[in-house]
Parts: sequence; C-alpha cells; structure tokens
Amino acid sequence: MATQQAVHNDGAQALEGLVPISQRDVTLMLEAGYLLMELQRHKEAEEVFSGVMSLLPRSEVPRMALGNLLFSQGRIPAALKEHTRAVELNPASATAYASCAEALFFLKRSEEALGQLERCLSTPDEGPAHEFARALKEAYDLGIFSA
Repeated sequence: MATQQAVHNDGAQALEGLVPISQRDVTLMLEAGYLLMELQRHKEAEEVFSGVMSLLPRSEVPRMALGNLLFSQGRIPAALKEHTRAVELNPASATAYASCAEALFFLKRSEEALGQLERCLSTPDEGPAHEFARALKEAYDLGIFSA
C-alpha cells in the first residue's frame, strides 16, 4: 500500500490516513466488501470500499477494490476512472496498470490498453499482476478483444 505506516506500542502496524487504523482492520473491512460483492450486495460493498477510501485517501488499494466492484457490474468507464486514480496514487502499482488495461480493452481502446500493459510489465513486481498482464496481452494477440 502506498500509505504511511507507524508502529504502535503493542507492535501492531497502523496505517496513517485520516485517523490511525491498523492494517488488520483495513484488511478485514476490504474482505467484508469483497464478501458483500460475492453475495451480490453491491450497494453495501460500494459503501464499504468508499468508507475505506475515506479513511485512507492516499492509498490505491480501496480504489482498486471499488474499481473491481464497478467492473464486475459492467460499469467499465467508472471502473477505469477508479483504476486510473489508483495509478495516480501509486505509480508503482502493477495491479493498477493491469486493471486499467483490462478496462481499456473492454472499452475497445486497445492502443491505450497496450500502453498500460507495458507500464505494468515495467514495474519491478513479478507477481500475479504481471501474470495477468501477460494473459491480457495473449488474449489481445489472439483477437479476443477485437470483436
């Protein structure tokens, strides 16, 4: 996360946002939002993700979560807006670039999507975001997004 962290007297990590909040509490809130999303309770999930965004306005993570929710609802332009804001908050986030690329492909903006994939793959993260970016590129090369 692109948020500042502090260590409390008890050794727990706290995220610095509007108010100090433990990483564990943020994780639980985000997991609750994703659970609500899985249960098709989209309004409640959006409220949870928006609430975490309010607590951590400089973190890309709750914006990514909201973008994922919006994408799952087919609200692709709104999802792209959230993922783009996540990139602005953390230009080193491979996941944010890959998510932007995915939304751009669905919006038939392939050249921009390819640029986002390049940005993703140029980050030092070699984890799941890079795998996702390579899969999106392969799908593009196979013509999946050109219908």
